[in-house]
Amino acid sequence: MATLRKALGFSQGLGLLVSALLGTGVFIVPELTVRQAGASALWGWAVLVLAILPVAFAFAQLGRRFPHAGGASYYVERAFGQRQGRIVGWILIALMSVGLPAAMEMALWFLQSLVRLDAAGVLVTKLGLLAVMVAINVRGIRVSGALQGLIAWGVAAVVLGLAAWAWLAHGSGRTHAGSTPDFGLIGATAALAFWSFIGIETLAHLSAEFRRPERDFPLALLVGVLSAGLVYGLGSWAILHHVELADASVPAMVLLFDRLVGGQGAAFIGVFGFLSCFATMNIYLASVARMLWSLANDGAVSVRLAELNRVGVPARAVLAVSLGSLLSVVLTTALDLSLKQLILMANGMIVLVYLLTLGAAIRLLPRRTWPLSVLGGAVCLWLAWSVGWAMLYALAVYVVLAILMRHADLRAPREQPCAQVS
Repeated sequence: MATLRKALGFSQGLGLLVSALLGTGVFIVPELTVRQAGASALWGWAVLVLAILPVAFAFAQLGRRFPHAGGASYYVERAFGQRQGRIVGWILIALMSVGLPAAMEMALWFLQSLVRLDAAGVLVTKLGLLAVMVAINVRGIRVSGALQGLIAWGVAAVVLGLAAWAWLAHGSGRTHAGSTPDFGLIGATAALAFWSFIGIETLAHLSAEFRRPERDFPLALLVGVLSAGLVYGLGSWAILHHVELADASVPAMVLLFDRLVGGQGAAFIGVFGFLSCFATMNIYLASVARMLWSLANDGAVSVRLAELNRVGVPARAVLAVSLGSLLSVVLTTALDLSLKQLILMANGMIVLVYLLTLGAAIRLLPRRTWPLSVLGGAVCLWLAWSVGWAMLYALAVYVVLAILMRHADLRAPREQPCAQVS
């Protein structure tokens, strides 16, 4: 079997993860959580960051011990068998059908704050974005990692700079009576804010491309989660204390920039918001392509998708995922699904994947790590409850895939199943 090129170090891996975690959410999700929960949004962010650490720890240990392009799919396969692993793989691929359209719409919103586009211009721009992402990804993950790092840390610097400016101007900000946490609002905040931590599983797909996965992969994962949590929390604090949210037509980050800096917020936030969305879409394209490549190597899809180009990139898989992404953008636009619906549907699918992965961690990792894996599982059950109806969508996807996999197994009785490793 062909092997992926090991081209990632700690800094590049950290840049990829931070760009995936900040991505589309950094200029939007803090506002959504403050609108929904007010001052309780800050408690929600603090609880979510602490709660997500056991999940990140489990992924870090699995990626350290079992570096593989299949990521969560590979871990679940080792723990529970080939069928369950393939189901997880297809869930992650199906995630693109709701995640990428949401990110694309956000990117176009930011772009249109800079340049007015008609319907034809929007379509051409979407096609152009996909083409640029394909061109970047077929040149190798190292090129992508360097670009992602620049974008990620630039976006983080903008939010941290605004938060620092807001802190210095705190006396002129709005005050809030009391800060007693409302646990109902904390759960509602977490259901939305969890979108910001969809990205942990994407780095797992790239674990096989770290030069030193046993050291750099877990370090990049844990540092990335904490860094992103800090940026989101500070951004939410700045919006809470310095922005009046009565007008929903103008993004809060634009109003914050205009209040603190004095104008040009739409242009400045538009540029960085667009780059942030682009960075997220780029890393998801890379990770899902490697998931598809892994399935091709296992014989679940055409072996032609397992071919690598001269720089060790699964170029055919990248092209296949790009075509599927284009179809999903067109379909979700035709169905007129709202951004909140897309976010919750994506969150439900990822919560299910995380639950199965934490179950795999209990089977595969040493006994001393079990308490954190069990705690992570409890966190995911809480998130599943908070996500609500969207969890039913995720379960429906799982059931349909399980039926299809069973039917495929019955049609190929001579195929030998993979040995289960416990």
